[in-house]
Amino acid sequence: MIEVMPTTEPGTGHDTTPVDPTTAAAAATAAARAASQAKAAQLVRHAAARWLTSDRLAVLGPHLVSSINRYQQTHSQGPTWADAVAGVDPAQLAPIQDIPDGWPYRPALFRRELRQHLMMELRRTRWITYTTAPRSLQAGDQGRGWFRSTANIPGR
Repeated sequence: MIEVMPTTEPGTGHDTTPVDPTTAAAAATAAARAASQAKAAQLVRHAAARWLTSDRLAVLGPHLVSSINRYQQTHSQGPTWADAVAGVDPAQLAPIQDIPDGWPYRPALFRRELRQHLMMELRRTRWITYTTAPRSLQAGDQGRGWFRSTANIPGR
């Protein structure tokens, strides 16, 4: 078996081992992909932090709980996430549509990532609850409490 031993230029310490061009291209592609993923994650975290404040969650939570309740009453089953979001005032969800400058992927990916952050925050604050089962989305403890307290208020 013949091995290629790394060599260094005398006096410089630089490696002079020949580099396979396909390996170098693959490494460059992997590095570019990793940088792109890191930038995307940073942009989503920044957008979520700006948008999903406690005040915004206090507004979005009731909207989503109302939407879930309306859907359940109309269809006798729990909504999908898309069904529930469709019942929320679009103005409340406008930040999902604002794709940040420098976003490296398709806009749909940004919207999906930000919706996932919304779901996680509403679940963490107990406005909603869900499992991995289809149509498991329902009002959480906070959402049920809010709905019971406002169910007898006209216009709600």
